Amino acid sequence: MKLRNILFGALMTFIAAPALAQNNDSDQLMKQVSELIKKGTEEAQDQIKDIAKENKKDVNGLVSIGRAYLSVKDYANAKLYAQKAIDLLKGKPGNATPYLLMGNIAVGEDNGGEAAMNFQQAMYADPKNPDGYRRYAQIMSKTAPQDAVGALETLKRECPGYPVDLIAAEIYSSAGNMKKAIEYYNKVSLNDMKDYQISDYATNVFLSQDYQKSLSLAQQGHAKFPRNASFNRLILFNNTELKNYEAALNGANDLFNNSDSLKASSFDYGYYARALKGADKYAEAIEQYKKLQTLDNVDAPTKAQANKDISDCYKKLSDYAKAGEYLDKYVKAQSQQSFSLQEAVASLYADQLADEKTSPEDKKIAYEKADKIYAELAEKYPTNAAYVANKRATLPFSLPIDQKEQVKLAGPHYATFTDILGAKADRSTGENKMLAAAYATLLYYYVNCIDNMEMGKEVAAKLLELDPENEGAKAVMGMK
Repeated sequence: MKLRNILFGALMTFIAAPALAQNNDSDQLMKQVSELIKKGTEEAQDQIKDIAKENKKDVNGLVSIGRAYLSVKDYANAKLYAQKAIDLLKGKPGNATPYLLMGNIAVGEDNGGEAAMNFQQAMYADPKNPDGYRRYAQIMSKTAPQDAVGALETLKRECPGYPVDLIAAEIYSSAGNMKKAIEYYNKVSLNDMKDYQISDYATNVFLSQDYQKSLSLAQQGHAKFPRNASFNRLILFNNTELKNYEAALNGANDLFNNSDSLKASSFDYGYYARALKGADKYAEAIEQYKKLQTLDNVDAPTKAQANKDISDCYKKLSDYAKAGEYLDKYVKAQSQQSFSLQEAVASLYADQLADEKTSPEDKKIAYEKADKIYAELAEKYPTNAAYVANKRATLPFSLPIDQKEQVKLAGPHYATFTDILGAKADRSTGENKMLAAAYATLLYYYVNCIDNMEMGKEVAAKLLELDPENEGAKAVMGMK
């Protein structure tokens, strides 16, 4: 399920409210006929016929009977009475209700074109009745949102007090035009919005990545409707994106424990896990990532990504066996074994090597595994040779051996790294600093580890080009 749909939750939009504006007598008549239709007896049918005879010259009465049939999806009879009401209107403009009924019947029959035509007729029949404009706009909201809003702009001129901007915002939101939806929502006071409209507004702002504003809207909505799952969800999501992790966890508590009618989604558990991870609560984050994977309708890529996140959490807990287990699941789930994917495995061993909690024996094993993978990557991806050589050069400095032995292992890789980067013509300032640091270590390697003064002088000369005041390089150049 898409994130947008999850954020809306059980949102009932304006499109789900097609009821016609009626007076109390018409509503009562509709209710009376509806009850007779449900009875289904011959006597009830006769009573309906009598009611129809009594109202045969009453437009609103015929519409009420039609509405009763529409309510039970008897489109044929609903259409019959709608047409009778329309026939009575000939030469008598000013009543939009028969066309509104006919339009709603077409909606029920999934005939958008017929519905739009009848709602247009309703607009012409009674320009002061907002329902024709509103229903036409609803029908056109997906296929032609500009036409829909154009109709509403006409409504604004005919009925200046009608909440046109709010409906326009909903139309653009329904059409997926976040920018225009936000533009129209910005024109309306939150005090004039219902809970689902504030939620829709905050959701569009969230999806446009203005997390601070979306959070503010969600908080205002939460203050009015504290048990509304949509607002609690948005408070969790926005605070997580803003890295306000403790506030996000408060939002998660409200979402899972203090929300009405919550249907938790993979996004809910995913954001909750992210917030826990950000708050350094790794064991609890793992719990939520695993819970996410058990949900129905969670796709394979989402489950695979959860394995990567679980691996990261275990790594933070220095549990490298578990981290490796879940990383392996993630890697195997990928269709292509890219450089970055394979490097992630090497990086895990490098992290284990650098971790102070790792035993000397395990450090040695981690070093050998990381170095082996990087060596394979250098062969498979020659364009990344410099990056790989630099990575291999840094690994030995986490081994529990003396500095000379560390440099002895690192030296050959620094030689490869400096050869490649040194040949690059358009190096950046940062690259020159990296190159100088590598030359300094390489200088120590040649002079102190393998006693190769000739190569030492060659490296010293290159180092002085980058760092003319380097004392080590000057000293080596002065040696005989």
